[in-house]
Amino acid sequence: MAMRPALRGAPPGAPRLLFALALVAVLGACGMRQSGEVPAAAGGGEEEALDLSLVPSPQTVDEPPRRPRSADVVNKSPAEARALFGVPATLRREPPGEIWQYLSETPRCSLLLFFYPGESDQRMRVAHAQVVSRQRDHTVDDADCLGALLKTAPPPRRRNPGPTS
Repeated sequence: MAMRPALRGAPPGAPRLLFALALVAVLGACGMRQSGEVPAAAGGGEEEALDLSLVPSPQTVDEPPRRPRSADVVNKSPAEARALFGVPATLRREPPGEIWQYLSETPRCSLLLFFYPGESDQRMRVAHAQVVSRQRDHTVDDADCLGALLKTAPPPRRRNPGPTS
């Protein structure tokens, strides 16, 4: 079986991760404002723009995109974390902070998000993010774990085109 030249030497989960990141970028662009921020879900009170990017854009056309790292989640709000990863498997409140845990089966990893209030605005933000393996004596790549945990968008709704003649 011949491999494509672009994938030689890439980690085993790289094609799936790249697809997931491309899907997030494309779907995120559907609801983006001109400033590049996605509006928060409708709700009472003030509106906060969500930053759903995990990886900075390449500086040049020739520069390949950087793979996401757990540090890319730092400073995300709870709403941004939910939009990226969904509802956490466990949530532990330890005032003034919270610890959210996300679990993946392939690879067997866990993402821990440590939320604490910001110094200036007292809004909860990710102060620390950590990826750990769920298997003893194994390591896991940050990008592989984050790629596995990123929420996938629901399939698009089919429109009823009406009667055809």
